[in-house]
Amino acid sequence: MISVRGGLLILSIPLKLLYVLVKYPFVGGITEKFRSSLINSLKLQLYRAALAVPVRDSALLSILSNYFLINKLMKSLHPHLSDLPNYGIRFDQQSFWLVKAPYRSRSDPILIYLHGGGYYFETMPSQLESVLAIYHLLSPEKRRKLSVLHLDYKLAAQGYPVATQMYQLAETYARLVAVGNTNFVLMGDSAGGHLAITFLQFIRHSYATSMPSPTTLIYPKSVILVSPWCKVMPGDHQFSPGWSYYDNYRRDVIQYHIFHETHRHWDLLGDTDHQALIISPGNHPYSYSDWDSIPTLNNENYHVFVVAGEHESFRDDVLEWCKYALKCPLYDMHQNIDSGGVLDPKKHEYIRQDEPGKSTVQVYVEPWGVHDAIFYFENVIVSKFKKNHALLRLDQVDPTEFFGIYRVVKFLNETLEIEDYV
Repeated sequence: MISVRGGLLILSIPLKLLYVLVKYPFVGGITEKFRSSLINSLKLQLYRAALAVPVRDSALLSILSNYFLINKLMKSLHPHLSDLPNYGIRFDQQSFWLVKAPYRSRSDPILIYLHGGGYYFETMPSQLESVLAIYHLLSPEKRRKLSVLHLDYKLAAQGYPVATQMYQLAETYARLVAVGNTNFVLMGDSAGGHLAITFLQFIRHSYATSMPSPTTLIYPKSVILVSPWCKVMPGDHQFSPGWSYYDNYRRDVIQYHIFHETHRHWDLLGDTDHQALIISPGNHPYSYSDWDSIPTLNNENYHVFVVAGEHESFRDDVLEWCKYALKCPLYDMHQNIDSGGVLDPKKHEYIRQDEPGKSTVQVYVEPWGVHDAIFYFENVIVSKFKKNHALLRLDQVDPTEFFGIYRVVKFLNETLEIEDYV
């Protein structure tokens, strides 16, 4: 049964959207980024209001199962994008193939998509649209060998607290490893980014506590982290001037106050210690040594991509994780000087490549960007695909309008390990 508070918040959503609609002709959109975009301002308000709904009540807003979303809605909305080999077929009870490359070898890459939504919302249609767009924008030789798997994990809104999803990922991942697959890419946004990061620690822990075996979880070759949720519980000091939670409170999808609701904390975590490294890296005292032994983050022939928004609440937490896990210096730079929406590579990029013995690292801060823009706002790129998706190439994509998608595709084109193009 829905709570009174949850019911009131859900009923208030149309009023909040109406407020944006009435105000727009006079002052423009909600944020600097969307000042001239009514659609994106309405979307931001909708996502913001939905995430504020209590975890258990959010089940009323998350009504589309991943099976329906993948096999019905996407096929209906985007038949040319979802016309892919083995699209929508289950791999196991908690995952679907979005594409399984025909005649693939065990060394061909599998990208596992881990969706965001705070662990209490199902995959949004916009998220799948962006995943499909990224796949179709890849160069033909990379696309031909790449398979994409969608993890259909259980939700806190259904009574499955954080850590459940990590064990589900481990089960699916182990099944893939057990049949000989060796080449994995984890791509996660928001809570999905959190899942990817904590899974790296899960693998590290498994090596530290048990002997390797033929089914030992191998480290992924690459991770792609979009606005990852690195710190489950922000500190009280973070809601003060100069911190991204405070400065971006009226700009971003994510708002500080929801993290200090006792019922939300319990529904998400139960009695789990949120300060455990494997649950919330940002709440555990950071140490370089906790990350140095993870090959994906440090070793040659491994690759890491991270993107956050200048105007997102998680920005400081993301860059702090990058400081310790990737030796990225952006966290130590003064981030609160407004960019004016203009990319300055010295402030908004950290690129490490071609350094002997070290992993490839790309970290980006999108000027005026907001939380999870790739999967909530850049999905409109699908409208640029015609019936023949080959008509849209990466060099035709605006790297400012589609900041994240452009860079993710470029990263994958540069780093996907394909042994045989024939």
